[in-house]
Amino acid sequence: MIIKSRDPKDRDIAELDALLKQADAQGKRFLIERELRAMKAGIAGEEDCAYYINFYFGKSDNWCVIHDLRIEHQGSVAQIDHLLINRLFEIYVIESKNFSYEVAINDSGEFTLKSGSHSFGIPSPIEQNKRHIFLLEKFIADRGLTPSRLGIPIVPRYRSLILMSPKSVISRPDRKTFDTDMVIKADTLRTKIDHNVDKINPLQGLAIMGNMSKIKTVTEFAEALRSYHSSTAIINPSIK
Repeated sequence: MIIKSRDPKDRDIAELDALLKQADAQGKRFLIERELRAMKAGIAGEEDCAYYINFYFGKSDNWCVIHDLRIEHQGSVAQIDHLLINRLFEIYVIESKNFSYEVAINDSGEFTLKSGSHSFGIPSPIEQNKRHIFLLEKFIADRGLTPSRLGIPIVPRYRSLILMSPKSVISRPDRKTFDTDMVIKADTLRTKIDHNVDKINPLQGLAIMGNMSKIKTVTEFAEALRSYHSSTAIINPSIK
């Protein structure tokens, strides 16, 4: 069930286009053009990921879907690309990246993009999503948004996923050195979530079935979370 669709980015792009027309310094034009390229690439990546999420989970009676959730808490902001919430109150926090070339992850978890003979480092999406989860978890707990079961508040379980373009090539370290299992291609999302379910043993399965919430309960929680969404446009202040 889709609780919130993706926000249109037309306003952000129009603002950047206007800034580009007004910019007279070459350096500033370069910054604005780079921001525009990054934004358009990000939009394409989010659209691809949203397609797979909506295809598999958008009409499900066991899942709630939230796209483009921006929350503010105690002076910090989390811009979350996608949330998937099921009846077990597992919350998949999903970061989408539109890297259609080689992505190398080293033993320390550092990310490098490779295009031809050029390589450059980027901030770790894994660490970025950890910060999103940290803020989201605190936000939900501080506001008491989760329902109770037998008088005890439900404690959600948070799972991180980084969705890459299906066209990307991912080089990874050994799993024992640095675990990158949460970094997957967008078209394998359903397989990844099914695999998580398959790893549950029968005894765990029986206990889990007893802890399932009604979809109405999950929907009410997701709607409450959506009500805190802030749609403030995000433009890099350094280019204004």
